[in-house]
Amino acid sequence: MWTHAQYTVLVLQCIFDDGRPEHRVCRFHNLLIHESNIHYIYSGPRPELPVIMANWHHDYYFEAVVTHVHELTDAMKAAPVMRIKAATLTWRQWHLNWYHGVGESIFEIYSSACTYLDYCGSQRNSSELTPIFIEKPGDEETWEEALPPAASALKCLYPTQAWWIKDKAIQDKVLLVETAVAGIGPFNRKWKGFEEKGVEFHSVYEPVPEWLSHRYRNLLVQCYNVKWPSIKAEGPYEVTLVNRQYHKGRSMLNSAAVITSMKAMKQVSSVKLVYMELLTFRQQLEAYAKAQVLVMGHGAAFANIMFMAPDSVVIVYNWIPTYTASQISPHSWITEYMQDLALPVNFVGTSTDDRRHILPQKEKLINQPEYKKLNSTEKLALLEHGVCPQTPLPGCHEMSLNFVVDWQLLEEAMKVAFANLRSRHSTVLDGTDPYHK
Repeated sequence: MWTHAQYTVLVLQCIFDDGRPEHRVCRFHNLLIHESNIHYIYSGPRPELPVIMANWHHDYYFEAVVTHVHELTDAMKAAPVMRIKAATLTWRQWHLNWYHGVGESIFEIYSSACTYLDYCGSQRNSSELTPIFIEKPGDEETWEEALPPAASALKCLYPTQAWWIKDKAIQDKVLLVETAVAGIGPFNRKWKGFEEKGVEFHSVYEPVPEWLSHRYRNLLVQCYNVKWPSIKAEGPYEVTLVNRQYHKGRSMLNSAAVITSMKAMKQVSSVKLVYMELLTFRQQLEAYAKAQVLVMGHGAAFANIMFMAPDSVVIVYNWIPTYTASQISPHSWITEYMQDLALPVNFVGTSTDDRRHILPQKEKLINQPEYKKLNSTEKLALLEHGVCPQTPLPGCHEMSLNFVVDWQLLEEAMKVAFANLRSRHSTVLDGTDPYHK
């Protein structure tokens, strides 16, 4: 049991405020969290809380129930109290996806904690900081259950138990948060989006400060005790080919032939084939860290390039038509990730929109009743050209299709990578990237 007599009302402070909700960051004192709701407790005249954006892409805002200190409910007064010294209040976007969880949400937590609360992982006791996630409705699965690498990386930075406001374990409790920050700020480490959305994003947010990126990456590299090989400019080079399993989709079906062709190149000393799904997170990090030249397609855990050695190179072979049709480079979300984290890694990207090299998992599709309703033209487009029909066909979307590498395209990309391995470069062979000229 606790009462308002044990509670001190403190006024919030907006520590970054240029008048734009997209940038506004505010520091709250003595927030209460109970039954999935955040309560801003006040005394005196009822305050108007400032508008604070929590997620730009989906236009979500920070929400708090404004509650007078003398109007706490009986349930709140009777609930056990969990005291939290400091917290970040962030909205995770698509957080159960490998890239969005590991490549975006973790960085946002660190950026908020370090920039606005001075919890940077080394200067103060990081165990005092509790990440709190405020997305609604959210996803019932936790990072520990669905994406252990994200949970692991977060604990490297802040070892205290993180909470989602709808976690069942805290529904019967009151979380009393002494100090918390909410808001995005003037810079934003999120995927920008394509077409007009990507252009608009760059008109709203600044690039991530390099000092913050360096500190973030160094902390994770130290936490996982990453060891890097020395990269010889003259070669020959050890190549790591990252693939996905067939049934997972986006699998490189001719990887054996690609490896044979790679080994025939005079610049290549060896080729190692790696399937991400079969490795633990630490094994994945080791595979990326040891790679001198790493070749990958879409969906091969590219967030892990954060752990690649200085002066190494990543070569990305893209075939996703959604990206090749965009006015923005299909590689922009990789090159911008690398720029945001100030990675000392070289990049070469190539793309194809040749649908002859895209293959659906036919055995999953042809026995479905929806397939039998397709006309002959739609069936031909699907089976011969890898084009999914306009009508819904379960399991037929770009993320579930597989592909065959056009060796001529990949060979050219590898030659560019070998020729420029020691000079910091970012090369897109199939178009321009307006943000990286």
